[in-house]
Order: sequence, then C-alpha cells, then structure tokens
Amino acid sequence: MISLTLKGVVDTIMIGHLGTGALAGVGFAGVLVFNVLCFGMGVLRGQKSLISQHLGAGEKKVAFHFGVQAFWIGLLFSVLCLIAALWQDTWYLTIASQANLSESALSLGHQYFDTRLLWAGAYLLQIAVSEYFRGTGRTRLPMASDLISQPLNVLFNYALIFGKLGAPEMGVEGAAIGTGLADLASFLLLLSFGWAKVAWNDLKLQPKKFWRALSVGTAGGIQFTIEVGAYTLLTFFIGFISTQDLAAHNAAISILHFSFMSAVALGDGGSVLIGKYVGAMRWDLARKTLRSMLGLMVLVMVVMGALFVTFGREIMLLYISDPDPALKEETILLGIRLLWVAAVFQIGDALQIAYRFSLRAAGDHTWVMWAGILCSWLLTVPLAGAAVFLMKGDAATVWWMWNFEIYLGGLLFWRRWRSGAWQSKRLVKEAGPESRPESPLEGSL
Repeated sequence: MISLTLKGVVDTIMIGHLGTGALAGVGFAGVLVFNVLCFGMGVLRGQKSLISQHLGAGEKKVAFHFGVQAFWIGLLFSVLCLIAALWQDTWYLTIASQANLSESALSLGHQYFDTRLLWAGAYLLQIAVSEYFRGTGRTRLPMASDLISQPLNVLFNYALIFGKLGAPEMGVEGAAIGTGLADLASFLLLLSFGWAKVAWNDLKLQPKKFWRALSVGTAGGIQFTIEVGAYTLLTFFIGFISTQDLAAHNAAISILHFSFMSAVALGDGGSVLIGKYVGAMRWDLARKTLRSMLGLMVLVMVVMGALFVTFGREIMLLYISDPDPALKEETILLGIRLLWVAAVFQIGDALQIAYRFSLRAAGDHTWVMWAGILCSWLLTVPLAGAAVFLMKGDAATVWWMWNFEIYLGGLLFWRRWRSGAWQSKRLVKEAGPESRPESPLEGSL
C-alpha cells in the first residue's frame, strides 16, 4: 500500500517543480478523477469479503469464481471510463472554474484530468486482480508487481514531464501518461504472476455470481463515491480560499497517504482473516484479530504523526516550489500547520479504518455504508463550509473541523462492532456441489 501511494507522491513532487499553479491545478483534477473512479474501486474492493468468507467455509472454487467475476466487473468499469473520457470537457470546466484557481492552474488541471481518465482502465483492472489475491491471502503478488512498476513510474514521469531521454516535454500531461503506463505494467505483471496457468474456461462470465459480486460490492461503491464526493467538496471549498491554500492542502494530503495507506494495508490483512473466521463462524478469533489490527494501526499512526511534527518543513520543501520566495514560504508554513493537524487526525483515522474494514469483512456492508455517508454529509461538509464561508478560515481551519468527524465516526463504528450485530451478516450460503472441487489455483491459495 505504501508502494502504491508512492505513485501519487512521485507525481505530486515532480509536478510541484512546475510551480504552485501546477500543483494546485493537478491536485484538484486528481480529486475529480478519483471521483470518477471511486464507485468502481469500492465495488471491486467488496470482493474480498466474499472470497475470504468462502475460503473460511472451505469453498475454495466458489471463492475463485467470485474473483473472476470481479475481473469482469473491472473490465466493465474500464469501458465506462473510456466512454466518460469522450464527453467530460464541459462538466470538468463547469466544476473547476467555480474554484478560486488561476487561469494557469485551471488549464493544467484540465490537461491532467483528460489524460488520466483515458488511462483509468489499467488502474481499475489492476485493482480487480490485486484485490482477489489479497482476499486469498496472497499479498506478496500485488506487492511485487507494484514494486516493480515503481521505478517505471519514476522513469516514465521523468522522461515525459521534463522531456528527457528523447521523449517530448509534456508537463502535467506527461505525468498522467507516465503513471498510466506504470499501472498497465503492474496489471500485466499480476496476470503473468498469478493467472498464467488458468484455463480460459475457468475465466468465463457467470451471470449469477457476477450479480452477486456486484451487489455485495455496490454498498461499498456507493459509500466510497458519496464520501469521496464530500471530500471533493471540502477540497472545492479550500479552492475558494486561495491557490496557495489548495497547493498546501494537496501536498499535505499526499504525505498523509503514507500513514493512511499503511493503516489500510493492516486493515486489508486483518479483514481477510476476519472474513475467513466469520466464514468458519469463529467469532472469538474475529474479535482477537480486530484487537491486534487496531494495536498495530495506532502504533503506525503515532510514529507517523511524530514524523510529521518533527520534519514538517523538510517534508513541505519536497513539494512546494515557486519563483516568488515570499509566496513559497507562505505556502510552506501553511503546509507545516496542516501536518500538525494531521498528527492529531491519525488516531481517529485508525479507529475508523479498523472498525469499518472489520464490519465489511463480516458482511455488514449496508450499515457501514449508511453510517459513512451520514458522517460525511452531516458533519464533514457543513463543518468545512462553515470554516471557509462563515469563519473565513484557512485550510488548517478546515482540517481541524475534519478532525471532529473522524473521531465521532470512529466512536460510531466502535459501538457497532461492540454490539455484535455483525455476526448475523455472514455472506456464505449453503454449500453446494460446486464448493467441493478444488479451484484452478488451489496450490496457491
């Protein structure tokens, strides 16, 4: 997960050398791209609970077939992204032009958005295959493919952004193409590592399982989409303050992903184990796994928070560059303040991630969906709006308001887990004849 985050960090650092306008514009465009992708991402991540619970129940072939259907779902969303890329110009400009961005930032963000969306299919298919392997506990394969793609991402970005190694100088458009090429390489490596020996007949579309995987993942997709929409609105509000506030916000979010994705990795690993124990109806082991997962997350978050506070200036210097020294210093100081807020943010985020992932793994998708949506839209959005338009605050004020939702949401998800209601949400149906034969990847499961 840290490796996956590095692609975004590399993009942000390299683009930051083009100026604060490029950093603000591309950061805003990146959020909008994420909005387009988030429903598909949420649906594809939903396969892990199905796969892990069926593995826990001893139904390995069923688990494999659900993974195959998730791949077909990823292919469907990839096609939809290509279609969206053909008609997005008008609505992108309509949204982005409302923010207080300079003309240069708006134009550069538009270029990045156009190109990144064209390469979205590689990213979604990579997620589809990676999530299957994670659901079976084969976490080294996604890690290996992404680690191999990292130097390619740096190489492609370096060549295409700055016109090096004989490539044309493409600026922000080159960053989008470089990352897209790295995603494609990662996807192809995953296929060659894991599914090379699978017969074509094992990869056929099975409508009933396709719709089952889609229905289980839809709650996560809806939640993810609406919550990302709330975060997008938060970013949009910050865009009304100034280009500098938006640049500092995007830089701080990029570095925050290091701790966030570390926690997500622990949540993924723990949720696979919890899913297996729920499938086997070992509730005691599911609870024990949650406690271990949460303890590790809190440790990671405390360490990362200490690094944010101690090395805030050094971190911001990696991102912020501008020909105007005064403007550069102003943006750096704001970024340092944001990292201080992020250090407080960390513990609440650990609570949210641990309990959300555990509840989803148990099959409690619908409750998690509604709780997440209500927290985002009844707390995050109104509080962020108040910080900008009523309090006339800066990006740090918005982040302090965001902290309130994070901690309250963590408490809400904790209470749901403590209630034990998730034990009635098990996804495994009665075993049929299909569950008995071994899967084509039996030796690897």
